[in-house]
Amino acid sequence: MAMELAHRIMQKGLEEKIFTGAVLLVERRGEVLFHEAYGTLGGPGTRATTRGTLFDMASLTKVLATTPCWMILESTKRGILDRPARSWFPYAPPDKGAITPRQLLAHAAGLPAWRPYYLMWFEEPRFGSLVNRILSEALEYMPGKGCVYSDLGFLLLRAMIERETGIALDRFARKEIFEPLGIADDLTFLPDHGRDEIALTRIGEPGGLVHDLNTRALGGVSGHAGLFGTASGVGTVAGEILKSCISRKGFFDRDLARIFCSRAGFTASSTRALGFDTPSTEGSSCGRFFSAQSVGHTGFTGTSVWVDLDAQVTVILLTNRVVMGESDQRIKDFRPRIHDSVRSSIRP
Repeated sequence: MAMELAHRIMQKGLEEKIFTGAVLLVERRGEVLFHEAYGTLGGPGTRATTRGTLFDMASLTKVLATTPCWMILESTKRGILDRPARSWFPYAPPDKGAITPRQLLAHAAGLPAWRPYYLMWFEEPRFGSLVNRILSEALEYMPGKGCVYSDLGFLLLRAMIERETGIALDRFARKEIFEPLGIADDLTFLPDHGRDEIALTRIGEPGGLVHDLNTRALGGVSGHAGLFGTASGVGTVAGEILKSCISRKGFFDRDLARIFCSRAGFTASSTRALGFDTPSTEGSSCGRFFSAQSVGHTGFTGTSVWVDLDAQVTVILLTNRVVMGESDQRIKDFRPRIHDSVRSSIRP
């Protein structure tokens, strides 16, 4: 088996209880090279994981829903990426009024990384009150002059989408991306809690209840988390991004796809593209063998997607590693080992 080493590593991860369930999908030039499911949805007494299992995407929501929505918006409303925040939030304070969607997508807007908003009381409508709170946060650096990975920025990106279109993020993503690609059942917000094939992220809670507590407090939909999906669904979006970067036959505008998949360049040290990440020199989650022309992202629940635009190779790893406890960080060593094993099995 071409992916024998990767298969053994996945089985080892299961034996070592890094996760209870996982799916690994490898594609090259649109051809599926490997697609296997491992383990169970939540440990002993739960159903077996299958290729059709839904996983909590966590921050893959950023690159599978929110970022593609902005690709669609920029293709129909050229220049929207560089419009100032005050055009959506006229009441924004002076230090944030000029922040742009481009800066937010590149995590270069000056906002803090995270806040425990789920512990705070907000007036209704809750999301509108939360946006006001974000706009009142102190900036950590001048917009465009630094890089701090920020969930808060993607909360604002959701608000901008909804104010621009008049449509909720989950419905806009479904209408403009998931339904046209035929994957509305494979990438979805607010999955049916009674659905049998959803990997658990907390023991004692039903599958389909989003793990991220800020997103949960917002009803399950957010710009930084909330999406659930199968490996095939992730592969479809990743495949269209790849196809769009190398030809004009993809779902997205080619020139825009190339811009979104290139480093934003706000600071020389940042690996961030628009929404996506790119490989770091050392310690990247995609391992040692993905080219510099690669884009990807990870999710806190144990998910990741990486696309090598040069080799036209996509690797999707979905796990429920948080079910073992959020402090268990073994996934950080596991991810690069899997990616290295996959790439070593594929001839140049």
